[in-house]
Amino acid sequence: MKNKRGILAFILLAMMVFMAGCASSTAPTVEVGGEVLPSLYSVVGEKKITGTSKSINTEAAEVELTYQGVALDELNSYIESLVSDGYMITQEAQAQGTGQSYQIGKEASADGRIILISFYFEDGGSTVITYTVGEGTITPEAS
Repeated sequence: MKNKRGILAFILLAMMVFMAGCASSTAPTVEVGGEVLPSLYSVVGEKKITGTSKSINTEAAEVELTYQGVALDELNSYIESLVSDGYMITQEAQAQGTGQSYQIGKEASADGRIILISFYFEDGGSTVITYTVGEGTITPEAS
């Protein structure tokens, strides 16, 4: 009987670890570092998430989501929506490897903290969106 309880406890623990690493493709928000941010889904609808990563250290909290099937115009709509919500462009589009990278940011709700959202887009490939909340200041990209 004790052996069955141990196996059941192990299965429950494994399920909790698995679920903690998953992100919902239909969640309207992403939570990172105490901030609740609009998700890609909130602007363009459901997209397949193929990878997730979450890290927290003394400097910052970070959530990285990798999507498949995001068109450039959809990504631009998401970025435009965030900019209209007060985000500033901190890095204009730059060629990087086989894709393009961008970054936007704004002050977080806590003093002395910022939110940075980085985008990496490969045409016909994956799109990686990294949400970071940490200490710092926002410096808009000089035009």
